[in-house]
Amino acid sequence: MSRADTLHTFAVENIRPAADTLIRQDGFPHDIWQALGDAGHLGYGLPDWGGTAVDRGTLFDLGQALADGAEVIGFATSWMTHHMVATGVIAPFATGDQAAKILPRVARGDLSCCIAISEPGAGAHPKHLKTRAEKTSSGWRLTGEKAWLTNGPIAGLFVVVAIVSEDAGRKRFGAFLVPEDAPGLVRTDTIHIDFAKPSGHCGIRMDGVELPDDAYLAGAGDAVETVLKRFRRIEDAQGLALSAGGMGVEIRHLSTILPADQALALAGLAADRELFRSAARTLVIDSDGDPASPEHEARLLALRAFARGFQARVRELLTSAMQDDGFLKLLSRDMTELGRVAERVDQAKLARSGAALLQGSRA
Repeated sequence: MSRADTLHTFAVENIRPAADTLIRQDGFPHDIWQALGDAGHLGYGLPDWGGTAVDRGTLFDLGQALADGAEVIGFATSWMTHHMVATGVIAPFATGDQAAKILPRVARGDLSCCIAISEPGAGAHPKHLKTRAEKTSSGWRLTGEKAWLTNGPIAGLFVVVAIVSEDAGRKRFGAFLVPEDAPGLVRTDTIHIDFAKPSGHCGIRMDGVELPDDAYLAGAGDAVETVLKRFRRIEDAQGLALSAGGMGVEIRHLSTILPADQALALAGLAADRELFRSAARTLVIDSDGDPASPEHEARLLALRAFARGFQARVRELLTSAMQDDGFLKLLSRDMTELGRVAERVDQAKLARSGAALLQGSRA
């Protein structure tokens, strides 16, 4: 049995029975999370710290398997975020000592880490970020506020992107490892996200948080490039696995409530889901999980637009259902809202690309 099959079986047996509750639940199911860790499902990509070595294609398969098996896209989002921060930010940039203190606990499920970039009223645009890290005689002092932090409520460690210097108006950023119990750090609840449950979101406020020198993630260098932009690309690419898994769940539920005259439409969804799954997995492998090149970004944008169109068709089919499926409606809502998170950014990129094409054709 493959790792993905093992995880899928675990999800069917241990998560899916509670799916109808979890998709409506504000609180996080820590017991299920710890069971995942105990079964070895929270340390993928962390072989040097007690986890399991996997390639990008396998990680895609695992994310899809969890989303499909659990049937709760929000829970799968928390799982994927856990792995993206660990393997995409901490493992590649931490020193040996930093990694040894953090990653074995992450692999066991004793610790989850949260990326802290976005700020209230600023989003994640570097030009508008204000959180600062001031160098002191003993380390660093952080002051500022972060928002929209996926897994923030369950995080024991925050990877905070902050300004470390400014020269002629040009900001330079660094990344810092900030424990949840650092004096001066408090969680904030300035936002309410009513979808993708039970994945939680919060903010943090740092009022002169004192950190030692070894809290600085020096290996990240310019955190705008290595953390902010890179993590966004990784998140977009690996999130395609969750979309593929969620599409499978939607098709499975639709097959039980649609009238016979919708057979063709349902078959079309199933075919398109397989096309999406295959193309998304290939993109993740081709780009090594980081679609930084223009070619890979174009494929990513096309796949994300395809997924939004898929959800529009699911919503349309729900109107012709023979019976009400409250769970499927919530799942469809979650899939739709997650697809809208970066829609404006995607549209802006496509608009720039289209403008360049028009300009080139008229030159």
